[in-house]
Amino acid sequence: MNQSPNNLTRRYDGITRYAGVPTEQETGRLHYNENLYGPSPRCMDTLRQTSFNDLCLYESGSHDDLTDALSEKFGVPVGCIFTGNGSAENLRSIMNIFTKPGDTVLLPDPGWSYYTGLADCRFLRVERFPIVETEDACVFDERDIRARLSALKPAVTIIASPAMPTGNSMDDGMFEALVRDFPETLFVADEAYFGFKKYTLDVPRMINTYDNVIFSRTFSKYYGLANLRVGYGFCSAALKKVLWLDLPLHRLPHLVKRMAVAALGDDDYYNEIGAKIVASREELRRELNAIPDVYVYPSDANFVYIRLRGYDAVRIREEAAKRGYLIRVFDGNAEKHLRITIGTEELMRELTEELKKIIPETRV
Repeated sequence: MNQSPNNLTRRYDGITRYAGVPTEQETGRLHYNENLYGPSPRCMDTLRQTSFNDLCLYESGSHDDLTDALSEKFGVPVGCIFTGNGSAENLRSIMNIFTKPGDTVLLPDPGWSYYTGLADCRFLRVERFPIVETEDACVFDERDIRARLSALKPAVTIIASPAMPTGNSMDDGMFEALVRDFPETLFVADEAYFGFKKYTLDVPRMINTYDNVIFSRTFSKYYGLANLRVGYGFCSAALKKVLWLDLPLHRLPHLVKRMAVAALGDDDYYNEIGAKIVASREELRRELNAIPDVYVYPSDANFVYIRLRGYDAVRIREEAAKRGYLIRVFDGNAEKHLRITIGTEELMRELTEELKKIIPETRV
């Protein structure tokens, strides 16, 4: 018979593990922000060339093809690049190595609830800065963020850009000014949705200039390799030396790295599907914004955030599910919002027509 919790476990009472939405359905998955076009065909060609050694030998050589490819692609020195098992594990390692129980972390609101889960299990004090909804945009309020940074002095601040679930990005100048003016805070730029907008921030210069910023990215979204769990990021050599202490013992598997390298080498494919995703996103915005009291905010990601006034968001989600489309509902500013991933052109055309029927029927 199990004994009552002892001192080793009691302090974890009330802390829950973050978990995604259990989903058996393999079609109409517009709730997970996956890339439904899938990865480059070159990735599949690589998979077909799997060798015996790819499966039975550790990755133990001195050379790392993925780090070299990332360096060439983004102009970042190899010594400033790290890889791991998805961006979620990047974030876990950052929290593990750069915080201690009792520290304050500053997180976006709304934001990915995984951040809070990481903070809770580290016994960190969670504070939040709001992403502000105006009538026509979601925005970062620099004055508010600065005030909180000054008052709270957080050990770590996470800036998701593009943000989830709102889809807005932080201005380059604003981000650098925060990093520059608050050198005692480690800023984590969560760039999971990198690739769906023109990128203008000079990352090589940033990490060469500042020792308090880490950029975290993933192959899950733009590159369509979510189930391979390939995360990567950039930071100063000094930060990497510390972060390395908590990164995975073994590198990513041979096969996984080769598929990621194949993706990096196929700009034509990703430019093509990226343009399709953006076009479908803007078409969905135009169509749904024509419905009274519905507003789809501008987005720099592969999803949209939708404000509803006078409609039942939960019922919309349920009705969409009956038709085979899975979407998400989020709370924000005392209102419920929809978040919808942008899928393939055909899927989005079908969904748009269904939503134009469903939404007006859910007036409350």
